[in-house]
Amino acid sequence: MGRLIVAAVVSLTMSGCAVVAAVGGTAVEGLAYLLGGAEESFSISMRTTLVAVQKGLKKADLAVSVLEPVENGYLITFGNENLDGKVSLKKQTKSLVTVSVKVSSGGIREDSVEQALVDAIRKKSETVNRFERFDFGRYRNIREMPKISAKKVGWYLPGTFLDVHSLKDSKWLRIKMPSGKMAYLKGSIAAFTRK
Repeated sequence: MGRLIVAAVVSLTMSGCAVVAAVGGTAVEGLAYLLGGAEESFSISMRTTLVAVQKGLKKADLAVSVLEPVENGYLITFGNENLDGKVSLKKQTKSLVTVSVKVSSGGIREDSVEQALVDAIRKKSETVNRFERFDFGRYRNIREMPKISAKKVGWYLPGTFLDVHSLKDSKWLRIKMPSGKMAYLKGSIAAFTRK
């Protein structure tokens, strides 16, 4: 069980414009990654929590790579060349959200990084104003099936590390969502691999 990073250039065509994004994949397996992690409950709304997570990751030079809505919350992945992470947001009540952060580096849990990110999220949550929303400006849709009319099941940020696989003879990529489910995004992997 370990970590696999495959990076590639992806060419995406959306609404008539071409976008080039660096895409990578990460596979972290085993119970060590699923157990543990820093966790804290905040007396704030889910909307505020989403904004605080986005801002907290940005403060650490990270970004939400994939955002997946799930029952009573969201699952989020983020990563770079050194870190792989997952954030779970669970709505307990209208004004109480539990945030769990799990981070690994080379398959080894990074508990100090987890706690630092929870602290950053807490600090950012104190500065979110009531009109702020998660910034979806650069995000693209992830679909349930490889067709544009399929149900939207999440969002990804082009240029971040993603766990994707090309579909044979298709302009779609299969992506592993934070929940482990498979979904699809429009694009193709160009021949570029980084170690």
